[in-house]
Amino acid sequence: MIIDSHMHIGREELLTPDMVQFLKQKNIWNDIRQKISPEGVIANLDRCEINRGVVFPLTFMPPNGEWQKLNDMTASYIRSYPDRLIGFAIINPDKIQDSLGELNRCQVELGFKGLKIHPSLQECFCNSDTLFPIYQYCQDHNFPVLFHTGASLPSHSDKYSHPILLDDVAVKFPELKIIVAHMGRPYYQDTALLLRKHKNVYADICANEGRVGGTLLLENALAWIKIYADGVKRLLFSSDYPVFDPLIGLNALNTIRHERTLPNSNIPIITDSEYEAITSLNLLHIIND
Repeated sequence: MIIDSHMHIGREELLTPDMVQFLKQKNIWNDIRQKISPEGVIANLDRCEINRGVVFPLTFMPPNGEWQKLNDMTASYIRSYPDRLIGFAIINPDKIQDSLGELNRCQVELGFKGLKIHPSLQECFCNSDTLFPIYQYCQDHNFPVLFHTGASLPSHSDKYSHPILLDDVAVKFPELKIIVAHMGRPYYQDTALLLRKHKNVYADICANEGRVGGTLLLENALAWIKIYADGVKRLLFSSDYPVFDPLIGLNALNTIRHERTLPNSNIPIITDSEYEAITSLNLLHIIND
């Protein structure tokens, strides 16, 4: 089984102007409506021979301000393809009490399996104590939290998304399952620190193709994480769809698995057992599916 643990969905009318501009810069705007539709997501999973995908909205605040409706949208995707799609909720960091109620609704009524927080787009520091009630709920209810980390849209500050800020969260909530999106790109050393230090911290690998193409950036990041933290065993396959193609990411992972070793050694960067963990077992463990 292969699971893509980081896929975006949405409806064109719910996208914010900065997201529209970003998608145009990435040259995927012309077919975005099809790509982020339920049918488009499933078609791409089928094309890539990926069994399941974790989905959540591209944006976190629609133009009308009714952010809970984005969770309703995700729920509609899940209802259409319950055996293929796994839902992650969103919250509003400015409305903690409302968000706690929404988290409960998403978990109990909608059947979601986790929470996505994007500190840069939502303009919040993940280690702010205002978010601690959210983390307490998620820790108490075994609800993992996926944090965007590292580089974000040019229109938003990346000061909110440095992965080292998650060290505070992991220290205060040692049983909370934390997923560091993008392996913290480009702060891979900080992600390695988190993986070495905290047993319940995981990281996903998406959006690490770099500017020169090929597998060089991804394999260098994986090598550092393996050498320092033996952390490859707690990574998750992910694509950042629709911005990146899942098939390219999966092919890169397989190239590294079969053809790449750690520098000056015969040690594979990814073993067969680590590949199985990355592509399915870790995510299934995290969401207790």
